[in-house]
Amino acid sequence: MTKPRDDHAQIKLARRAFWTGAAFYGLIAFEFFYMATPFAAWFYAVYGPGLDLLEGVGPANWTIRFFLPHVSEATSSPLIAVLEPLGAALFFGGLAAFAIGAVQIYRAKIKRLPAVTGGLYRHVRHPQYLALIVSGIGMTLLWPRFLVLIGTVVVIFVYVALARAEERLCLATYPGYAAYMERSGMFLPRGWLPASPLRPAGAAGFALAFAAALAGALGLAFLLRHHAVASLVVRSEPEALYLAVAPIDAAAHAEVAALVRTSPEARALFPEEGALIAYVLPQTMYVAEIPMDLPAGRQFGHSVPRDADPARWKVILARPELPAGAPLTGLAMLREAVNKTALLELHLDLSADAVTATLPPPAAPFYADHQVPLF
Repeated sequence: MTKPRDDHAQIKLARRAFWTGAAFYGLIAFEFFYMATPFAAWFYAVYGPGLDLLEGVGPANWTIRFFLPHVSEATSSPLIAVLEPLGAALFFGGLAAFAIGAVQIYRAKIKRLPAVTGGLYRHVRHPQYLALIVSGIGMTLLWPRFLVLIGTVVVIFVYVALARAEERLCLATYPGYAAYMERSGMFLPRGWLPASPLRPAGAAGFALAFAAALAGALGLAFLLRHHAVASLVVRSEPEALYLAVAPIDAAAHAEVAALVRTSPEARALFPEEGALIAYVLPQTMYVAEIPMDLPAGRQFGHSVPRDADPARWKVILARPELPAGAPLTGLAMLREAVNKTALLELHLDLSADAVTATLPPPAAPFYADHQVPLF
């Protein structure tokens, strides 16, 4: 049996690892919060260079890509459509459960009570860690970069190591803790799982379990990404992949592409080899991640305007930035692109069958040229 002093040292080491991992994960996840604030551009100016650095490293640039849609609100997949609201429920539900657990813990500390074994702790020994795990999974669905997913898996395993070290200390400190462990589970109520994969024996077993969990999570994320991209509402033409940011019917989608081809300014930009990305969205929808004109009094957002005119659309033509040897057309091009450069904005009136305005890209895009979600 390990001595209490050794357990204290292990807890200190585990907590140090936790805060290191949490700081890294928090820095990544914080991107989600400031992207939704008026200070997003300023924060991105500080944070973006790190993403740009990863973008320029071929073997690592996949880590900054998104495996679920963020820009596009249009998808043909019921699964993809439900993941974002599910992520919000997990994120906020986990934070609420963590707060309840914190009240129980600090109440016991203030009153100098023994180990907390009631309330949230009745059937689960570490409900606060569980709550943070649930909240972290929710964050990963809300801001689905591969980098966030990697950070989430790292932090989860640090929680496991910290929980195991704390339990050894509790066994040496509280006489009834062994009986409590017999009737409760570490992160889930006892009996919910036949055998927990999160209790490997020894450091080698723990490292193997971590590697297996990370590989499994990344494998699932790559499958989700493939499915998400295949479920986007697109129209593939020789000159461009017309990606619908908002829902659009097939006839209107085809008319949009036909109208773009009538524009001399657009035709001058069509590449001799490969294709452009053409973002299609209502004229009154403004998405910061797609460089576009923002009229005075308007705000960026991701919601499709309820009063959007079904006949009035805009198209943002952008050149994809692709690794050497990447496919130059279709969905494969979108999967491989690591960034984009806006070239032209066109306003279309389908009822008049006309291009009503042609605008250059903004001189100072909201996120400059930093890597932001492509779809």
